[in-house]
Amino acid sequence: MIKGQSVKTAWVNSPQADEVARFYVEGHSVRETAETFGVSKAQVNNLVKKRRITNGRKFKTDARHVIEHNKDQQRGAEQRLVSRLESLGFKYVSGYYDGHIKIRCQQCGYEFERCIDFVKHGNVVCRKCEHEKALIRQAKRREAQKVESAKRQEAREIEKAIREFQQQIQRDMKLDEVCKCKVCGSKYTPRQYMQSEGLTLFSNVGYCSHECKRRAMNRSTKNSHKGRQDSHRHRARMYGCAYDSSVTLKKLIKRDGLRCAICGEMCDLNDRSWSKYSGPMYPSIDHIIPMSKGGGHIWSNVQIAHIICNSEKGANIDEEVSA
Repeated sequence: MIKGQSVKTAWVNSPQADEVARFYVEGHSVRETAETFGVSKAQVNNLVKKRRITNGRKFKTDARHVIEHNKDQQRGAEQRLVSRLESLGFKYVSGYYDGHIKIRCQQCGYEFERCIDFVKHGNVVCRKCEHEKALIRQAKRREAQKVESAKRQEAREIEKAIREFQQQIQRDMKLDEVCKCKVCGSKYTPRQYMQSEGLTLFSNVGYCSHECKRRAMNRSTKNSHKGRQDSHRHRARMYGCAYDSSVTLKKLIKRDGLRCAICGEMCDLNDRSWSKYSGPMYPSIDHIIPMSKGGGHIWSNVQIAHIICNSEKGANIDEEVSA
């Protein structure tokens, strides 16, 4: 090797390189030349490039060969596409070289177009078949919903019948239950009361007949009116003053008459303008000293007065009112 040269340059200029170049020019390939002389392919390629030699085996790229090669590749790709379509249940019709191919469904015969890239890599389905499948699924779902709705309706009707039967049993038990009349004390059943009064709806008011019910209602009305008259007992108990149960409005009228002790005018027993029992000119028991100030409900502390006068007086004493 000459001083100053690289290893590659030295090998290209060596006698062995001349023999390698001569063997390569005879028509042998790079691999055959490297195996014959025991060198690497890179060394042979470097030699060929440096000396600009050829073995006469260079690929001839004429236009006809390129066209045939491309057609072969397209036919192979087209065949692979046809095989994929057949595996998916479709048949290729035409249009491979236009970018969009026409496909026919083998099941329903419906034809449609799809992009080539989508056919190669996507999930190809028939819209018509999928629509029919969707309609079938929808019909099955509606049928299942109808069956389920019918079952729920049947269950509700059974529950309603059971509930009505239980309620009927309870009504029969109540109708046949022996009760005691609140007025006459006789025993009866609500069914007997309904039959005697011609009632169709359940009714159990605690009376054996309409006559006993009427008596009880009249008694209740009298007691409520008497309770309003006896309100002085409650007030006397509340204020802690004296109370005489013999002091009543009827006896006080018999003692003092119907002249109002406050205004001096006559009271009117027929005045019912406010309610069923009273009016502004109706007589009332007036306490000379109000019960809230220690006056008792006794004969010495009561007088006749109009209801309106008694209300205006309130808890005042006569001297305070006159003043």
